[in-house]
Amino acid sequence: MTEYWIWLNGVLGAGNKRAVGILERFGNPEAICRLSRSEREHSGLFTAKELARMERLQAEDARDIVRFCKKQGIRLIPYGAPGYPVCLSVLDNPPLLLYVKGTMPDFDQVPAICVVGPRGVSEYGKKAAFSLGYRLARSGMTVVSGGALGSDTYAHRGALKAGGVTVAVLGCGIENGYLPENEPLRRRIAETGCLISEYPPKAPASRFTFPVRNRILSALSVGTVVIEAGSKSGALITAGYAAEQGRDVFVIPGNPQAAQYAGSNALLRDGARPLLDAGDIFQEYIARFPDKIDIKRAYEKAPVTAREKVHKKLSEETLSKEAKIVYNHIGTQPFYPDELAETGLSGDAILTALTELEIEQKIKAMPGGRYVTVS
Repeated sequence: MTEYWIWLNGVLGAGNKRAVGILERFGNPEAICRLSRSEREHSGLFTAKELARMERLQAEDARDIVRFCKKQGIRLIPYGAPGYPVCLSVLDNPPLLLYVKGTMPDFDQVPAICVVGPRGVSEYGKKAAFSLGYRLARSGMTVVSGGALGSDTYAHRGALKAGGVTVAVLGCGIENGYLPENEPLRRRIAETGCLISEYPPKAPASRFTFPVRNRILSALSVGTVVIEAGSKSGALITAGYAAEQGRDVFVIPGNPQAAQYAGSNALLRDGARPLLDAGDIFQEYIARFPDKIDIKRAYEKAPVTAREKVHKKLSEETLSKEAKIVYNHIGTQPFYPDELAETGLSGDAILTALTELEIEQKIKAMPGGRYVTVS
């Protein structure tokens, strides 16, 4: 039966607002697949392109996809099946089929927050995304993002560092190999959370797939946080979906004169909520999810994990390799991030390490962009 869902998804395409109505008319994908050409044409429910795809695509071919998914540990969840999130089913254009790798959290019971922003995020935005992902995950909330470079990556990393659950909703197939530099990150996400897509495993990404994907990001979440957004940022699309779906939209305020905040500040002007600290989110949802959100835990250090090797200088800590390199390089005097270039780490790696050390209360930020170790 699953192959017929794959077939229908390929025929109608992602985000089709007529899909549910067509399903209700005929009962199930197999019944639609078995319609004669004449019945399909005279139903008046399909466009010319859809009719052409019906002739070109064969349900039997989808069996190869089913076998591939089984081999790769990808679960297929059709619309309306057990495990399909109710928060998606109520959309006017719900995904007909979800491909899931990992363990999907119960989005209808555990609150999730979507964190979005640009790939070319500022240094401040990177730190904000990482810290927010960390605090939210430590509190017990699920962190949802798109698995892309920039803001998405830092939000996912923060959640993983906290030992929490994070979910990446992809704008391509799970096994497509898009953004190979983030392949290790995707593997880690699937270990404790999951990867989700409405596209077949090897489907390519395009400029059309991401905007359609964004409706899933916002629908899975009780609220969406915009880290930064220029006037044409894709994050604005996700925020727009969130507002349409009745979800909350939070925005980190930025310099009105800075281009990377033009879209963000426009959202604030139009009624989005300013986000100054993760506590703003906790206070918004603690009454609604009192047994799911642990605010105290959000501000405690993450516990030691057995899988991390510990440097002799930090025998009781569970810092990343990069954070250990930075910590063992700095002295007792205040320092600027630029002074860490001789560690051989990239600028992004240094920033992530500094954020991690600050969260672990090993260093603290000082006025003027300097840091100092905490004794």
